[in-house]
Amino acid sequence: MPGVLLVRKTPLAGRLTPSERDRLTANGVLGAERLAAPAAAHAACLDAVRAALAGLDVREVRVEDLRPTDAGDAELIVTVGGDGTVFTANTLATTAPVLTVNSDPVTSVGHFTRATAWTVATMVQAWRTGHHRLEPVPRLAVTAGGTTHLVLNDCLFSNTNPAAMTRYQLEVPEGREFQRSSGVWVSTAAGSTGAICSAGSAPVTGPAPALMYRVREPFLGRGPSLLLEGVQRPPRWLRLTPAAPGIALYLDGPNVTVPLQPGDIAEFAPAAVPLRLVTLP
Repeated sequence: MPGVLLVRKTPLAGRLTPSERDRLTANGVLGAERLAAPAAAHAACLDAVRAALAGLDVREVRVEDLRPTDAGDAELIVTVGGDGTVFTANTLATTAPVLTVNSDPVTSVGHFTRATAWTVATMVQAWRTGHHRLEPVPRLAVTAGGTTHLVLNDCLFSNTNPAAMTRYQLEVPEGREFQRSSGVWVSTAAGSTGAICSAGSAPVTGPAPALMYRVREPFLGRGPSLLLEGVQRPPRWLRLTPAAPGIALYLDGPNVTVPLQPGDIAEFAPAAVPLRLVTLP
């Protein structure tokens, strides 16, 4: 019987204490309905996913409890949540395909999700009968301190204190430069519509992989910088070396934080294996 790892998010309502919920409601920030509706939608979607997976060997893990080794010998990973849940599943040490379910499409964009509560049964049946398609999503690999991590969306290289300056050397095939700034965004093609776009870079189009970088708020006290942004298609490499303590890599949002010591090299390159999403033909 095929093994399935079900990774489920915990809605915001379930992550707040009663006093926190009361303060949000009393201050008019989030009403009770705005907390309850997504939680109810998520619960209903989770029921639909469990029903679709009936008869399979399923193990459930909350997204906050997930460890890289939890995939074991699972033949399929199922995520129930939004893109954040997919990012966390991307940390699993597995090449198994991933069936991604958006549990609240009313409020969640779900760029990396391919199913909903209404379509998940069809998707699971297609996977069980071999009538599915695997959509490859290119990733980047970043190696630092002898450990390699996979980046699905983007990475922020910055000081752990958001108000402090980041000092480092940036090196790409075109050259290298010592810089001072608020940090550097490094992005995949899929992540080009996210934070790096908000910082001012133009999104890339098409299915081809990419390595993008953009320096945040560069300090130009000694004249203009030559290496403030770039796009590599196909990806080649990029190296960031901190020149001061207190710098870290933040991978795919808050999922993985990698502290760096002065002189540590964080090297980005194309990942050998893409994330494979289960879709319909």
